[in-house]
Amino acid sequence: MCILFVTRRNVHAKYYKKLNQHLTPYSKLYLMGKVSLNALLMLPQALPFSLDDIIDKQIARKQAKQPKIWTNKLIMNSYRFLQTCVERVRIANYLYLFGQQKPKKVVIWNGKKLPNQTVDLVAKHLKIPVYYFENGLLPNTTSLDPNGVNQAASLPKNPSFYYQFMPSEVALRLPQIEARKPHKKRQSGQAIDLPKRFIFVPFQVPHDTQIVQYSPWIESMEKLFHTLLNAHKTLEDEQLDIVFKEHPSWHKHYHHLYDIHPNVLFANDNDTSQLISQAEVVVTINSTVGLEALQLNKKVIILGQACYDIDGLCLHARNQAQLNAVLKSVDTWQPNQKLRESFFHYLKHYYCISGNWNTPNKAHFVAVEQRLLAQDSFSHHVSNQYNIANQSDSNTALNNQTKALQSA
Repeated sequence: MCILFVTRRNVHAKYYKKLNQHLTPYSKLYLMGKVSLNALLMLPQALPFSLDDIIDKQIARKQAKQPKIWTNKLIMNSYRFLQTCVERVRIANYLYLFGQQKPKKVVIWNGKKLPNQTVDLVAKHLKIPVYYFENGLLPNTTSLDPNGVNQAASLPKNPSFYYQFMPSEVALRLPQIEARKPHKKRQSGQAIDLPKRFIFVPFQVPHDTQIVQYSPWIESMEKLFHTLLNAHKTLEDEQLDIVFKEHPSWHKHYHHLYDIHPNVLFANDNDTSQLISQAEVVVTINSTVGLEALQLNKKVIILGQACYDIDGLCLHARNQAQLNAVLKSVDTWQPNQKLRESFFHYLKHYYCISGNWNTPNKAHFVAVEQRLLAQDSFSHHVSNQYNIANQSDSNTALNNQTKALQSA
């Protein structure tokens, strides 16, 4: 078996090298770089691939990061042409590489950003299974998923799935939430005194794939701000404030939003755990802050698409009217505690890889190996669910055929 890790020369490459030392002899590392002449000979086979969606998403990320530059049509069209040419060459390269290496599995990071999107595209075209790494959903963990990350993760949305993972009588202990390190260019300030009653709304990095890929109706932090402000007005509760916090990994500040309304505050230098704990409800697009809020047993409203958006665990709103209605009814709603405990038990003991990829140890390497070889408990449950689904589809097809024969 050949498991092929594909990456640029970055921190992930250093991590993969450590993994390969443990996984040898059945894993290899490919570092992106120059394209061979033999790979270029595959260009005719690269031409039929559709790249429109990949390029569109890439432009959307750039527009969110630098709107003044990337809304210029000349710049956008020039970039679209050049990037399409680059990706054609990359497709040819991976068609050649995978043909030579014949990997049984390909491993990449995230899979929703270039250049890894193209790796993913070619691997799927050749029907090679892909595993996706990402930061863990729980502190001191790593995600390694055969389906994807974030909304695409292999986490069922059916609440009944999780009840088979009910924790034992011993109370479930979750890792302590860790504070995010601020961007090196981010200006620090002072923590503010929090109001008695407030809704907490964390901002996210505007060009992150969580926003570009999985936020259908909230395309910017300005839109998020005004959406919450509009919902607040319908509550007619002047004693209830909205507290926003800018994402620590985003270096820019939203000064133009700071003093728009007396019931709105920005607590950029307050501890996130404190904000979650004291809030009446947490409203998020799809941030991991929502998951942290669930850990702290708080009510969560999701506006985008999130892997933890499960009925009974969270509330969700897909437009302004739904958000207005949900906020008005949130006081009378409670999350299902058995579902919450079962969900986090599944995350901790089945789904998440123990250990942070930045500081891996032997136990972490073993857990990654078992996941890639489909030998861990998570893989067995995924396989069982797949078999059950296939059996159900087969039974449905058989029943349909029987009915058709009977009617004939």
